[in-house]
Amino acid sequence: MVSQTLIQKTAVYVKAKLMKEFSGSDWSHIERVWKMTKRLQKEEGGDLELVELAALLHDLGDYKNYEFNEIKGSLVLHGMMDVLDIDEKDQEKLLKIIDEAQYNGNETKVPPTIEGKILQDADWLEALGAIGIARVFATGGYFRRVIHDPKRKPRKNMSKKDYQLRKQEGTSINYFYEKSFKLVKMMNTKTGREIAKKREQFLKNFIEEFLAECEGER
Repeated sequence: MVSQTLIQKTAVYVKAKLMKEFSGSDWSHIERVWKMTKRLQKEEGGDLELVELAALLHDLGDYKNYEFNEIKGSLVLHGMMDVLDIDEKDQEKLLKIIDEAQYNGNETKVPPTIEGKILQDADWLEALGAIGIARVFATGGYFRRVIHDPKRKPRKNMSKKDYQLRKQEGTSINYFYEKSFKLVKMMNTKTGREIAKKREQFLKNFIEEFLAECEGER
């Protein structure tokens, strides 16, 4: 059984691991997702401690940090959970929750568990609003992606492989159309949808201003 003592221990461990992470998936991101999962769980239900732990661990096995190899990422995460003395049964539950919450382009699936739905919503909210804008540009710089190129149009249908491996081929502005705006309709929970709609409007206002400034209109 997951305890609050284990959750706090995990938080300290994850924070130390991500001290030098600059892709946008840093400790600040993890901490915000952690807080959001608690907010969503309060309204939507589910196992609080399990979803908290999943939020804290969800990016430690990120394939982007392991040559885009999902199997290697999963093995690394398994090893980290061993270090934290997480029970084997809970490890399997956590791996399932984290895996089912992944965004995989047009191959993304709806998580079957409420914990997976909550983690997915909390993580996806990080791609919207002011936080979403900041993270998209941070990630764009990390991957050496162009900020904006009016000649490049948003890609309408991206497979899991395209989403994982072709990040440099797009632009940061197009990313909002390729992923962020799509997430609003894909939210699983009522609470998540309400928050997403507010953040979506902020994002729309930003892009309108950005494009106007690019054209010298403002």
